[in-house]
Amino acid sequence: MSELLKFHFVFDDFFFENLSDIKIYNNIFEAIKNEILYKFDEFIFDLSSDEKLALMKFAKSDRKKYGLNKIFPRYKSQKIVNDLLNKNYIILEKTREKKPTPKNPKEKLPRHLRRYVMHDKIHFKSNFLRFWFRFVEPNLTLLKRNKFDEVLEKIKCDFDNYSSLGFETLSCELLKKRLDLKEIEIYSFWTKEFEIDIFAKLNGFFIVGEVKYKERKVCKNILNLIDLKCQKLGISPHIVALFSKSGFSKELINLKSKNLLLFELNDFKDLV
Repeated sequence: MSELLKFHFVFDDFFFENLSDIKIYNNIFEAIKNEILYKFDEFIFDLSSDEKLALMKFAKSDRKKYGLNKIFPRYKSQKIVNDLLNKNYIILEKTREKKPTPKNPKEKLPRHLRRYVMHDKIHFKSNFLRFWFRFVEPNLTLLKRNKFDEVLEKIKCDFDNYSSLGFETLSCELLKKRLDLKEIEIYSFWTKEFEIDIFAKLNGFFIVGEVKYKERKVCKNILNLIDLKCQKLGISPHIVALFSKSGFSKELINLKSKNLLLFELNDFKDLV
């Protein structure tokens, strides 16, 4: 299941028609080398150099929309984002954070709150596009010199970090399916101070979750971190859902209940 997820994080569902196509490769990196790196000059994107630079920035960063202001003037950043939205390369994920307001309408907010900027985030239209602009586009010079192994090593070193977002997206899908949440939107919630990977609410009923794509088991202390975040939001979650690539500690497994849901890699078979 682990390898199948890795293929999805890179190729989505359109490169390989069925599982037998995937099985011609021993692992994801062999597939990347043969299907992408060796064929890099076959992929053509109708983009300007500035648009490509913006996509590389989004693919490597926290994806906050205004992050482009660090490399472009503000007016130009907005135009680039609008053009990429129109070209269907990206999707805008609006922040759910509430803008700071004074408790008393006659009061004035402190200066740092008046200047506080809430950030929308950018999602790539596909996993493949995000992979390309994170690993391939920045290394085209090396690929043109046939330095395929060198580029592949760069990918291997950063692959788990790259995969965490794809794992988070699939975790939302799995939770939605397991709990039959057809009418409830599941999303990530972020502020300047913290982020909750999975967040859903309906009529005062809250579900929160954390997603870990790491080479170590998730331990009980994650519950304390979740509790601190929920305190800052002023909520008490009814269900906490945890997702882990490498499983959970025995202590955490012993706490599993209808209010504490634990999901491991094998659970993702439900999405196949």
